[in-house]
Amino acid sequence: MSTDSDTTDADSTEAESGASMTRRDLVKAVGSVGLLGAASSATAEVDTEDLWTDVEHYVGDDYGEYGASDVVHTTCGQCNTFCPIKVRLADESATGEYSSLVRKLAGNPYSFLNTQPFSQVPYDSDPETAAMGDVEGSGDVDAERWSLSGGRICLKGQAGIQTAFDSYRVRKPMKRVGPRGSGEWKTVSWEQAIRDIVDGDDELGHPGLRDLWAYAPEEAVMEDWEAVQSGEMAKSTFDERWADTLIDTDHPDLGPKANQIVDVGGFRRNFIRTRLWHQGLGSINSVHHAGTCGFSSVMGNVRSHAGKKKRQYPDVENCEYLLVWGTNPMVANKGPTWLAPKLTNAIEDGMRMDVVDPRLSKTAEKADTWVPVEPGADGALALGMARWIIEHDRHDVEYLRNPAESAAETDGEPTWSDATHLVLVDEADGPKARAADLGLVDEDHDLADDFVAVDSATGEPRPASEVETGLLNASLTVGGTAVESAWSLYRDRVFEHTVEEYAEMAGVGSDVIAEIADEFTSHGKRAAIMAYRGPAKHANGFYNTRAIATLQHLIGNYDWKGGQITPTPATARCPAGTNSGRSPTGTRRGESRCCAAGSTTRTRRCSSATTATPPSGRGSPSLRRRPPRSCTAAPRTSIHTASRRCSSGRTRTTT
Repeated sequence: MSTDSDTTDADSTEAESGASMTRRDLVKAVGSVGLLGAASSATAEVDTEDLWTDVEHYVGDDYGEYGASDVVHTTCGQCNTFCPIKVRLADESATGEYSSLVRKLAGNPYSFLNTQPFSQVPYDSDPETAAMGDVEGSGDVDAERWSLSGGRICLKGQAGIQTAFDSYRVRKPMKRVGPRGSGEWKTVSWEQAIRDIVDGDDELGHPGLRDLWAYAPEEAVMEDWEAVQSGEMAKSTFDERWADTLIDTDHPDLGPKANQIVDVGGFRRNFIRTRLWHQGLGSINSVHHAGTCGFSSVMGNVRSHAGKKKRQYPDVENCEYLLVWGTNPMVANKGPTWLAPKLTNAIEDGMRMDVVDPRLSKTAEKADTWVPVEPGADGALALGMARWIIEHDRHDVEYLRNPAESAAETDGEPTWSDATHLVLVDEADGPKARAADLGLVDEDHDLADDFVAVDSATGEPRPASEVETGLLNASLTVGGTAVESAWSLYRDRVFEHTVEEYAEMAGVGSDVIAEIADEFTSHGKRAAIMAYRGPAKHANGFYNTRAIATLQHLIGNYDWKGGQITPTPATARCPAGTNSGRSPTGTRRGESRCCAAGSTTRTRRCSSATTATPPSGRGSPSLRRRPPRSCTAAPRTSIHTASRRCSSGRTRTTT
């Protein structure tokens, strides 16, 4: 049992022996200094010369004399927005520990990426005039403001100087000299690096490209393999012929030994990839930056849209409700110089923004509602929203019943979906049926490859391009072949769980799902989702992305003002008497039609009365229950969206 006297003796003993200061000593010392400071502050001036203070920051106006040779126009490589920038080179007198070859980075005022939310300087403007800001027609920015800001770049872009001239930047080849994982490296010349790569490295025991490389043409190999399968060639003959060039003669699909040479490269290396790896070495294995970045997101979007739409980007400036899902556009994504001003102005103008993100990001800080979904459970949240939307008849039935471009054009829609297209349900992976598959036309007919939809007017399956209004809920047999509409398959999948069950999987309240689903369907076409890598960077990321994309199919917001943007924007004229579609004269597109013909409203709420029903005599389409699957998996056949481009002529884009 210790006492105060024991502690004091111990402390003094430690002090006398040169030991470090104890907590008691520190408290006493700080208290004494505080009392001394309080007593002397009234009579003594404080010496500030030795205080550690930040250097005052300010905007300088001493730019010095410089000409065209002192400025390099290039692009920023700090993210994949690649903003155009101006690099102001330092003069020859730049010296010191922190000097570099670059004095300043600035945005290019001629680029729309650097001048949001205003317009860029006109391309025909004189560079000297543009630099001073005296440019007519330069948007809402006056000359004085242009002269101060011009083109801008974000803080990450400004850090490009540090990235380029960092003292720890690796500028020469590094060779490992210790065991793998030891972190022991040495610098070697480029000549030695190339020699070791090509001829091998005896020190590390690595073979070189010269020892690994062997190539065999795919066509010749597979022709022989088919001969082996048909019995026309002995397997031993095949082995003898291709043993030196194939990775495995029992699995010729692995390809030549050249495929064992793998390139794991960075961003935008297509020239090296195509010329050197594919065409030069003959290896198919070149891993692009996107393979480890947003591949699952890209492929999920590509498989959800006809025009190879890689990302879900909306028309932010005209959007009334934006659901930001798993991305952080205020500080990242496609660059804060481009997106942040758009979002800021839209919110200021009244746009509601909700954010789905497990993390309270900088963008989530600005949200009306933050939804902290369970990481990886985004698909459950999306399917929960879909169930609420369908149960409450808030999906755009009129849009979903358009099976092809002709029907969409009649309806004043710039895009259409495959919701009514029939799927071969008894075949593996459920491919969509072609007209020739179901015997509707011959194989040599012009419509042989057309998808098929049930015509709601006749109840008969027909090539989709000939159907004005398709049947959404369809399950039937055509010539002995069982088929079901993509919509029926999707609806069955969505209804495997209740909203409450989806909410539990997603880690959010069912009332939250109802709130954001209600808001998402309360703005007509002026609601959209911006989603990227957050929901995609999981083992189920592809399906998460598809489930999210399908929500936008439900309201048909593609290529509408304030909606989602497709890679092939439509330019269809407005049909007479409506405010839908896109007008070449700039007609407002936000006034989307209600399901009731002839009326216009900003909010499109479809009633159950407009749901497609089968014609008399055909019976009601059946709903098929499937064995429960993972809550985050997308339906086997999810609905797609296709779009058309209308300029001098129409080009059909199929799904």
